[in-house]
Amino acid sequence: MTNGSGSVIELAADGVALRFSKLADRYSHCFVVEIGTTEVSILRAYLQDPNAPWPTDPAIQQLVVEPIGPPEHPEVALGVGMSGHGHWSLAAQWVELPEPGRSAIQLDYACKQRPPVAFLGSTYQVANQGDLKSVQLERFEVQDRHWAGWFVLAGSPARYKLCVEVIEGQLDWQAATQRIQVRPEGSLEKPWTLRWCYRIAWLSCHE
Repeated sequence: MTNGSGSVIELAADGVALRFSKLADRYSHCFVVEIGTTEVSILRAYLQDPNAPWPTDPAIQQLVVEPIGPPEHPEVALGVGMSGHGHWSLAAQWVELPEPGRSAIQLDYACKQRPPVAFLGSTYQVANQGDLKSVQLERFEVQDRHWAGWFVLAGSPARYKLCVEVIEGQLDWQAATQRIQVRPEGSLEKPWTLRWCYRIAWLSCHE
């Protein structure tokens, strides 16, 4: 299900949404989950300097939703933008996971870049105890292209797992700041197009 209102665009399914919000000349986004009657931004794009020619989050300035996906999740968000010597494109959509009844949001970025390049990729801030009252990060695991964090609900034994899985590219975890970066593989020293693709899922668990 897709919701769009003014400068906000959502790709939503089963109480979870990828929410794009227009800020100045570009879109930011966050991964929003419903905890009871409360919305929680569990993962959000981190933009260190909006004026940087090579920002810590891709510069997406135009975004539309088209019904071109599979029948179970037909809506696909398509975005483009530019900054400095980079031209970005994005396709975001819900996809089914191998486990029955489970799905994830997939973000597929590409950038036509021309050196010198300061940074290329996506950066996310994981919500921490200072941000949240209803849910807390209990522990996390990092394995190559996969990050998983277990969250516990306040006053409840219920636990959920946030997963970030890189399909193409590489994942870096910055434990001190609780930030995740997904970056393309390949040289930044010559002009060409680089791609990075990853999935984000919010899963109920009984661990």
